[in-house]
Amino acid sequence: MNNKILEVRSISVRFKTKTKFKIILKEVERYKIAVDNVSFDVMEGDTFGLVGETGSGKSTIARTLVGIYKPFTGEIYFMGKKIDFKRKNDLLYLRKNIGIVFQDPVGSLNPKLKVREIIREGFSIEEKYSKSEQDKLIFDITRKVGLGESKLDSYPSELSGGEKQRVSLARALVTQKKILILDEPTSSLDVSIQAQILNLLRKLKSDFNLTYIFITHDLNVIRYMCNRMGVLYYGQLLETGNVKEIYESPLHPYTADLMNANLTLDSSLDFTSQYDIGEPSRKGCIYKNSCKKRFELCENPPNDVELGERKVKCWLYKNIIETQRM
Repeated sequence: MNNKILEVRSISVRFKTKTKFKIILKEVERYKIAVDNVSFDVMEGDTFGLVGETGSGKSTIARTLVGIYKPFTGEIYFMGKKIDFKRKNDLLYLRKNIGIVFQDPVGSLNPKLKVREIIREGFSIEEKYSKSEQDKLIFDITRKVGLGESKLDSYPSELSGGEKQRVSLARALVTQKKILILDEPTSSLDVSIQAQILNLLRKLKSDFNLTYIFITHDLNVIRYMCNRMGVLYYGQLLETGNVKEIYESPLHPYTADLMNANLTLDSSLDFTSQYDIGEPSRKGCIYKNSCKKRFELCENPPNDVELGERKVKCWLYKNIIETQRM
């Protein structure tokens, strides 16, 4: 399929912070930019991956796409409709069509509810299902995610990690969705269970004709699950394109460093043993403090450069930028 199901246009998301100056003991509101001018498209049927380190803005983007956060600037279009984040009906439209599975299945499941009632939370008040209709849909989705019927009367504390994630999937998919956002869905699971969940996700995608947005710090998961990907670094999207092409010939130096190191982006790993990683730059290119290929132009913020179906934010492609401006 070649239809755009989701268009993200130059969105920025910021959060208020408060700083107290010692001299005057006054709190002043400031803002932290979590996502900075990010644009990408998701095609119907895609599995689009967003990869980045902790703090790169992955989860902020996920929560913005389902209306939990609101963009400070920029626009989001879903199935051709521009979303007005100030309108309740637009937010309900998003949440009706876009589901989300969070990283921590323990924290996202109410420990006081049985599995049946947790899955029932997936029905919105706008969806007029009778109790018996809900029960049938709950039973059907429970079977499709690989949970036994007996688990419906269990509490989360009685389930394994893999079973809890299956409950999260059931809650997200108990009513039909167009897009499912998966925010680090396997990071808290044992390796053998991770493989089971990833294979289940591939089956569910086919069964429900879903489009996925897969958020992870694990490059190997991106390679296994996704056909297109974007690389985030401290809130900025530095490169997007076909997964195979990015793996074989990364355009941005940051992407190349990740691929050459053959590491996941887990912040606990000793990445600095391979590269001299500096703080993100406040001026010019955000990666210049760590980039081995930086030069004079990097003192200025780079623009996005389109190379066929790929996009990169880097001054190394300045000749193409100049050609595009002519």
